[in-house]
Amino acid sequence: MLWQTKGGIVIIKQVTALLLTFLFIFTGTFAVSADGHSTKQVDASSLYLREAPGSGFEVLGTLSRGTEVTVQEEKYGWANVDYNGQNGWVAGHYLVSAGNTASSGQTASGDVTVQGDTVHLRQGPGTGTPIVGFTGQGDTYQKLEERNGWVKVQLGNGSEAWIAEFLTSSGRATADKASHSASTSEDVSSLKNSTIVIDAGHGGYEPGAIGRDGTLEKNLTLQTAQTVAGALRYAGAEVIMTRTSDRYVSLFERTGSSARHNADAFVSLHYNSHKYESARGISSYYYGSPSLAASIQNRLTARTSYQDDGTLHGNFQVLRGNKAPAALLELGYISNGYELDLAKTRDHQNQVAQAVTEGLRNYLSK
Repeated sequence: MLWQTKGGIVIIKQVTALLLTFLFIFTGTFAVSADGHSTKQVDASSLYLREAPGSGFEVLGTLSRGTEVTVQEEKYGWANVDYNGQNGWVAGHYLVSAGNTASSGQTASGDVTVQGDTVHLRQGPGTGTPIVGFTGQGDTYQKLEERNGWVKVQLGNGSEAWIAEFLTSSGRATADKASHSASTSEDVSSLKNSTIVIDAGHGGYEPGAIGRDGTLEKNLTLQTAQTVAGALRYAGAEVIMTRTSDRYVSLFERTGSSARHNADAFVSLHYNSHKYESARGISSYYYGSPSLAASIQNRLTARTSYQDDGTLHGNFQVLRGNKAPAALLELGYISNGYELDLAKTRDHQNQVAQAVTEGLRNYLSK
């Protein structure tokens, strides 16, 4: 028999050694991975546990302040956690080391009223944290906490967000406080005296690309354009939208908006598609000078998790027929399942809005 030959014995010994080595490496790796999991506590009165990393995904449950969870993975500002055998994703900003909950803020009660137009709702108390939405003049919220010139409020859907205190009734006690907050928090006039045209691609009987689940590009571009417009207005710009509803707008009308309003910049928003589902990434197009497109592309890749597909020359009518500096943005592939799901989330659209605002500010300030 083969098992009784000398060569066979050598082979068996070699295979056995390899199996033992593999088993050792596997179990050692597993142990390191398991030991690497960290235990943290929830630092929010009610934190959503979601099925995937993004605020647009299904809520599986809620976790109360002080709840201990085991963090399995972190990405895109979200943490994958285990709690009593249930697995899901939570906003990572609201997790702190065990024993440190509510250690850096001051609890508060009562209501606050927003005192500015198109005000950012942020994930944490600072301008470097993600924007989770927008609010406006006269909106009133329950105040939960105050921290370093910021107010945590409870939104109508039960979630929480932070607002710069000087933009609320509680931050209007003195003009000096408001002035100081404005200089150290949000730059609310960085695009003042600028006129920007925001073009939501497609519309009406022209649906644009169709996503894997039937999502129409025209609907995504309009949602994103409205969010971008809100962020630009908050930064002080006058914003002209080529469409504010699901209607067809000719290319001539779109480029004509720049000339009629003597615009400082024109930005057209689109989502990409490809026959291969693996295609992914975000890109910006120009026709003449690449400066505007490059400035926005730089911020898009910094603000989102998307692959950088570059700043590219494009012979598009909305670019070559425009009197204003113009850029056309392809904000991911809706033929790619992951990027399609992400594109529909409020987080992605807020990231795009922030990136476009920063790109325009950098371009126009030169």
